[in-house]
Amino acid sequence: MSECIFHIALADDWEGAQRFGEYEGSTRATTLDQVGFIHAATAADLDYVLSTVYEDLRLPLVVVVVDQDALLAAGVSIRWDERNPSPPGTGTRVPGILGALPLDPDIVLDVLPIEEVDEKWVVPDVSAYTLRDATR
Repeated sequence: MSECIFHIALADDWEGAQRFGEYEGSTRATTLDQVGFIHAATAADLDYVLSTVYEDLRLPLVVVVVDQDALLAAGVSIRWDERNPSPPGTGTRVPGILGALPLDPDIVLDVLPIEEVDEKWVVPDVSAYTLRDATR
């Protein structure tokens, strides 16, 4: 297993993609075709993304765990963009998946439900999928 990146998805969108064999959601209410990439995050960025992009959403969410090397081997590129300034506690670079995400078990290692506690999203434990500091 290589270093992993993560994607936050609406649970219904993720479930719907299962019958097509690939996922094309970019971020909340947008698609790969609209944006040109699928938003992804490092482990350090998950809390920030949940609290800024999904804070007011009250629909079930999941964290999709993606093996970078397997994704690249499948021919799907990852672009790392600089974030300046970086919010405290987040990485300085953020990944974007430059194509549809194949629903291959070698690529998608896990799908973790995200719990809501007191109207705040709680990041699930992803420590099993972080080999080193993923902030690059």
